[in-house]
Amino acid sequence: MSLLRNFIIFLIYINSLSYALQCTTDCYFQSNLSTTFEIPKSCNQIISAKNCGIRISFSYSPYYSGLSFNFQHSNYSSGAFYSSSVELSDGGSFSFYYSIDHTCNHKDDCAIEFANNNIRNILRRLDFNHADLIRELSPLLSTNVSIETSDVACFDSNERVRQCGIVTKPGLCQAAQQLTGRQKTNRTCNYESYRGEKSVSIYDFGSFASFSITCNRSLCNGPVTQQVIKEIMFKYNITKTIDGRLNNGLRLSLSSTFLLSIIVFLLYV
Repeated sequence: MSLLRNFIIFLIYINSLSYALQCTTDCYFQSNLSTTFEIPKSCNQIISAKNCGIRISFSYSPYYSGLSFNFQHSNYSSGAFYSSSVELSDGGSFSFYYSIDHTCNHKDDCAIEFANNNIRNILRRLDFNHADLIRELSPLLSTNVSIETSDVACFDSNERVRQCGIVTKPGLCQAAQQLTGRQKTNRTCNYESYRGEKSVSIYDFGSFASFSITCNRSLCNGPVTQQVIKEIMFKYNITKTIDGRLNNGLRLSLSSTFLLSIIVFLLYV
């Protein structure tokens, strides 16, 4: 029993080391796709934390383009969360957004290491003709006919055609697919958001990912249109796989809570 207790004490000690990381924190700065990545000298605040983290965000519209970096410490489990979206407005304007939230705990300032090792590839992926992307997506997501003067039909989850919007009660077609597990797709009509943006939204946690579209063209939420949109996003190097994944790697971490639960179990068995 003493050997088991010594082993448990050793595990507790090893786990406690994860709280002793030195992480750069409260460091936010902006840049652009053509500027060499360099952390400002003013980013000199260091804190002891369980995880180091960084958020890399890029947004683009006809009126604005911005790239930002935000280094922060974190007490959540390590891993990566990727997201991207394209939105189209009725006036012909559009916006593109891409972000990475990365947390790690394998060494001091590992978030800075992640940025240094990956930023060149990330910037290369984001440097494309965004107007060309919109020109290819627009005919698939949006119609030139006013949604308030036309009827709209959508597919339901069984791929049956359903009336979605009429002149007096317009709606938008939606398709939301889970890219992991059973890969189920929910297709529906949304009456509440007919004035909202036509969009493509992608989220990827590694172990869970989704690909969603919202559109106002009749039958635009069917599997054929959805696959064509996936191929366009892959063509512009936004997704890493043709089925819509932003981050094809699976990252799992053992949280301290789970580890301590195992320890308590061992103590009392």
